[in-house]
Amino acid sequence: MQDRQTFTSDERRITLIAVMIVFSLSALDQTIVSTAMPRIVAELKGLNLYAWVTTGYLLTSTVMVPIWGKLSDSHGRKRIMLAGIGIFLLGSWLSGLSTSMVQLIVFRAIQGIGGGALFTTAFAIIADLFEPRERSKFGGLFGSVFGLASLIGPVVGGFFTEHGTVHLLGQTIAGWRWVFYLNLPLSALALFMIIVKMPKLAHSDGAPIDVMGAGLIIAAFVPLLLALSWGGQTYPWGSPIIVGLLVLAAASLGGFLYIESKVREPIMPLELFANRIFVTCNSAGFIVSMAFMGVVTFLPLFM
Repeated sequence: MQDRQTFTSDERRITLIAVMIVFSLSALDQTIVSTAMPRIVAELKGLNLYAWVTTGYLLTSTVMVPIWGKLSDSHGRKRIMLAGIGIFLLGSWLSGLSTSMVQLIVFRAIQGIGGGALFTTAFAIIADLFEPRERSKFGGLFGSVFGLASLIGPVVGGFFTEHGTVHLLGQTIAGWRWVFYLNLPLSALALFMIIVKMPKLAHSDGAPIDVMGAGLIIAAFVPLLLALSWGGQTYPWGSPIIVGLLVLAAASLGGFLYIESKVREPIMPLELFANRIFVTCNSAGFIVSMAFMGVVTFLPLFM
């Protein structure tokens, strides 16, 4: 509480603007790329890998969310936010340079690692800067940013794809590449604002990291997503590969729940699931996101 009282209005305002820029990057990235995907696939020749450009990003960002959250508790929000922006910026730059679908998927996965930090620490920073009675107001503001990104993302992605081709020094830079390059100046601006104005927030320095829990999260969700992506298309649902992946995912999830119930500093405290509001909100978010990302990813391919 004492730390909150020392924040100046200027620190709060500049930090809030920077965090909103960062959050908008994470939200915009999920919609702006989808519009450009048909053109990307046509140029890089990889229709069979179409979904993996989005899947690769969502996979790494999803599994990293609880890991980044725990790291920010131990090492501070500012450090993790800066690390996330740096990784996101690197992934964006490399994605724009991709010359094959495999490269793009790998670089999007790198981008997703950083994106997980942006999404997680944005809300944590708001909770650290503002009193509980003020947080819902800023949470709604962040929600409006996501809604706005859902509206302007496809428009911006379509504009750059259709009209963004540039001829520079004898080289042609395809318009779809600017979908990724657009992140660079905004990320640089957010980095500058956070480094200069964001105050140091209190954290539990030296708290142990649940390494085994982090590993089991990855071991649970990577096979699960592979099985859902390959099942019924690349391999039959009853094939040994798909069944093996599902068994591995279930075993890893069971191991994760066991470890989280035993360690002193769990990545995901299981008592949260005793809270009906927490369970209801996350269940609703799961269903909405599943429908939303399915439409946003594949609709441009058929239009």
